[in-house]
Amino acid sequence: MRTYKVIIWGLGNVGRSAVRMISERRNTLKLVAAVDVDPRKVGRDAGEVFGFEPVGVEVTSDIDAALAMDADVVLDFCPTDMDDKGSFMPSAIRTVRALDAGKNVATTIPVYHCKDSQPEVYALLDSHARGHGVAFVPFGLLPGDYASYIPLVIAGTMGRVDRIVVQSGEDDWHNTSGWVDVFSYGGDPSQYPQPDSDRDLLAKFIYSYYSSGVYEMADRIGLTYDRFFCQHEIFTAPCDLETIKGPVPEGSIYGHRFTMSLMKDDREVAALKYVHKVCHKQTPELPISNTIHIEGLPAVVDATIDGLIPDREGYVTSAAPVVNLIPSVVNGGLTGYVEACDLPVVIPVPLG
Repeated sequence: MRTYKVIIWGLGNVGRSAVRMISERRNTLKLVAAVDVDPRKVGRDAGEVFGFEPVGVEVTSDIDAALAMDADVVLDFCPTDMDDKGSFMPSAIRTVRALDAGKNVATTIPVYHCKDSQPEVYALLDSHARGHGVAFVPFGLLPGDYASYIPLVIAGTMGRVDRIVVQSGEDDWHNTSGWVDVFSYGGDPSQYPQPDSDRDLLAKFIYSYYSSGVYEMADRIGLTYDRFFCQHEIFTAPCDLETIKGPVPEGSIYGHRFTMSLMKDDREVAALKYVHKVCHKQTPELPISNTIHIEGLPAVVDATIDGLIPDREGYVTSAAPVVNLIPSVVNGGLTGYVEACDLPVVIPVPLG
């Protein structure tokens, strides 16, 4: 069995899960470099940084030295960078360094299905990957596995698909990540920008981040559409709530629902409806429905997939799709900007 040599670039929450997965699969995956700029991590063993067993790789801040090493793939888990136009070009420019070093790249940065939505980003990544005979593959949980990879696999059992709707969400009550602050949990709703106004930067970010999965579902199935509809709804706490980051008083912001739909003649043909909230067990009135709903032939197929964003170790399912994708990326024979649906089916890399 082949052993794939891996560089991890970015040792945050997703990188942490990837380090553990790779260390549990040493017959198949070998970590050759781990890169991060955090001075608390640099110079330490990449496993010990997270309280795991040593993996024998010291964290470095020198990405160029890491990229000079012999490796099959770089897993880019660096923080997402976005410009003031809503484009992820800053992230793309960063990851081009790995492509120019002749390395395949698999990443969770949200440049998924972006040929039409962000053509400049697509062209940059595609040209640099093709120019060096490697593949650039964006993947993850969402966008990615849950929207749209898994729904498309289920749709493959249908004789015809007329409509596809994915619903999901997450309870952020336990999430210590800095990005959770953008949801203003516990904030005064009267001080929040009018939803979907020009000042609603959160909605713009969410739509840029998640909507690509909706477009891929429609495009790959062959559903036609004439416009994109989006809606941001804000919900206030029905009672006092407590999160790991502090209190959320009654009447303050505790939840958001984002709807992203592709429409044809005012009929929804593909959609993602996503909820971000806190304290779900205490506030079931704003539901988190982890469902995939497909209409066509047969008339209706419904699937429920719970547990993909667990309360604990919630980033495992963001890292796992990328780590398990490694053999398909390396052996897929494709170069340039590549989507996971164009590669051999993603299955777990075996333990051991």
